[in-house]
Amino acid sequence: MKYKVKVNAFGHIFIGITVFLGVAAVNTGNNLLYMVVSALLSFMLLSGIFSLQNIKGLSLTLIPPPEVYAGTPATFTLMIGSSKRIPSFLIGVSYDEDVLCYFPYVRESSEKKISLSFKSRGLHPSITFTIFSDFPVGMFRRYYTVEVPLNLVVFPKLLKVENFHVLHTATGKTKQSLEDTLQKGVEEFHSIKEYSGEPVKFIHWKLFAKTERLMVRKMVSEERKPIVLSLDMVEGNLEEKLSKLAYLCVKLTREGYPVGLRLGDVFLEPAYGERQKRRILTELALFKQSPRV
Repeated sequence: MKYKVKVNAFGHIFIGITVFLGVAAVNTGNNLLYMVVSALLSFMLLSGIFSLQNIKGLSLTLIPPPEVYAGTPATFTLMIGSSKRIPSFLIGVSYDEDVLCYFPYVRESSEKKISLSFKSRGLHPSITFTIFSDFPVGMFRRYYTVEVPLNLVVFPKLLKVENFHVLHTATGKTKQSLEDTLQKGVEEFHSIKEYSGEPVKFIHWKLFAKTERLMVRKMVSEERKPIVLSLDMVEGNLEEKLSKLAYLCVKLTREGYPVGLRLGDVFLEPAYGERQKRRILTELALFKQSPRV
């Protein structure tokens, strides 16, 4: 672990005063000035020692949300732990030169909610943070970088699409608007399942009152035929196509369609639900990238 130090504005002033008094002491031979300079140097030394001990023995853990999209800020949980017997004070964490949060007091562990965004899709095995502190009096900033394991798959950026070529499993159709594809038919009750993010109108409130578990009515519609997503459905370069397919996957899943994917050598049969959505988004995120998960 390589610890670095940066002199703050107050530190520059303090050092300047110390040097000035030191020169004055040498020129005048005043014992009182020698004592003052010695005290200032001792204070500076102790400040440096305390600042170094303050940031030692710290570790970071980053907990991501269920879904992270490229270019879109997401809320993560940042946990900091300390292996020391004495607490740490005024600990800051930064990423890419942006200060994310401060931990005023760290005894054993503490956590904060932070906002992070990733520029590119794909697998991000780790992330590098900077831990820093101006403790105890703000003369010096001690800091070091730490690589935190993440293993996060960042989904493609959601790029809205109005028109696309859609191919249902039963019928082939030409270019049409997204709104036409998402026409609502007459919905019929199919079954009951556990709540997984469906619209509130589908929650079975009477069953919730009895069991205290959120359950939803699973509805089916004759017009909601399975849809298989593929690159030839949308226009643009590769990244734009992947982003548009990601948008369609999220949109169609939210509307209750069974969605599948044909991407290179990968084919996913159309299916309902959040699990299927994340399988598709993961394939889109890792397309033509390695290693795969």
